[in-house]
Amino acid sequence: MFSLRKSHSRFRSETEGSMTVYGIFIFLTMGCLVGLTLDVANAYKARSEIQVAADAAAHAALLLRLKEGNNAAISKAVAVANHNLSLTKAASTTITASDITFGQWDRDTRHFTPHATPVNAVRVMAGRTHDRNNSLGTIFLGMSGLDAWDINVATVMETYRPPCLREGFVADQVVDIQSNNRFGAGFCVHSNDSIKINQNNVFEAGTIVSMPSLDDLQVSASGFVKNDGLVDALRESFYKIRIINRITDINDALRSANFTKLREMTAKTETSMTGGIQYLTNSTTHSVDVGAKAGSGKDVLSPADLNANAVNIVSCSSKGRLDLEPGAVFSNLAILTDCAVDVRPGVTLKNMILSTTSTDTYSIQTPSGNSGGSINFGDDDGCEEGGGAHLVTLGGIKTAANLNVYGSQFLAAKDIQFAANADGLEGISLISGGKIDSTSNIDVGFCGTGMGDNFEIDYFRLAL
Repeated sequence: MFSLRKSHSRFRSETEGSMTVYGIFIFLTMGCLVGLTLDVANAYKARSEIQVAADAAAHAALLLRLKEGNNAAISKAVAVANHNLSLTKAASTTITASDITFGQWDRDTRHFTPHATPVNAVRVMAGRTHDRNNSLGTIFLGMSGLDAWDINVATVMETYRPPCLREGFVADQVVDIQSNNRFGAGFCVHSNDSIKINQNNVFEAGTIVSMPSLDDLQVSASGFVKNDGLVDALRESFYKIRIINRITDINDALRSANFTKLREMTAKTETSMTGGIQYLTNSTTHSVDVGAKAGSGKDVLSPADLNANAVNIVSCSSKGRLDLEPGAVFSNLAILTDCAVDVRPGVTLKNMILSTTSTDTYSIQTPSGNSGGSINFGDDDGCEEGGGAHLVTLGGIKTAANLNVYGSQFLAAKDIQFAANADGLEGISLISGGKIDSTSNIDVGFCGTGMGDNFEIDYFRLAL
């Protein structure tokens, strides 16, 4: 006879099928965890993509600002951002023109202030949010009521100018320092290859001697003892010497008398759009065709051949070398020439640019010996603004020991072989796309100011 009581008792004690219920519970739990993991991973992936796009947009905006102006730079920065975003409908609203703002970045307070000019930074805001109508939809979390993520990203990129490239000896290849030199506090000696240092040099506190690896320092076993301050001056660093690639741009700006472009390449500070070289005001270029002067048999250029406050374009004769008239003072002008140039004894260059497209090994050189007096590059004005000479060449530079340099820059695509009077250096920038071979027995003073007419270029780094 069937017993309901007994059947109920058996059902309660039956264990078959219990694992199936437990398995369903485990499956649902694991499914939720996997769904959460996938949605979170997708959110992090989207955030990383947006951050990369924002960083790329910031770099593009700063890079293009000087060349094309704020509005064009922002427009192209948005295009760069979109190129780095997935091809979705949300891409066009993730970073827009209104999200890109130029301004000032205060490194001490870590605060960004929007500002049209002067400018040293750019801020890019980016996001996929409900307000932008492009929030990132979820896949599994929608079942729990979370239909979309809001993702916000911000980046600030700032410009900076390495101090080594403003005042120092900087070369892409070897820098060779001889003996008995003193380098003032703040001065920089840098090579992207290696540095050779002889003995009995003095590197004052605050001097920098840098290269990519200190293993590339070539110094004798006693060199650390016989080069006072060297150990404290050593650093590891690398600079892509981008200003070398701007020599053609400098020449193009001179040739077209584009002083705005020229000054943009000589901005006095990282936060100012006001460039140097204010002495060039005459936008009409002056063509000079020099021939051999009577009795000299040489192409000789004198101040009387040139227009003040203007770019003077000087063509060579078949001789291919141009002499600057011995004892003459060249000031408040620019010379652009295809000649190799010999700067003769007693010449003074101040408030001027001398640029040559010659690619000779020594396309600018000064003669040996002291007959005729010292050659002066720049005005001995105690590091006041202005007064400097700026030598620019697609070739190399060679100077002799009868040279004084004050607040001046030598920019050469090839080697620089450098010598000067013992106490005749105060404010000097040597930048070489090749190597620098420096002399002995010189006292290199550091200005820190008065180098505002230097040709420089912005470098970029993420600030936030």
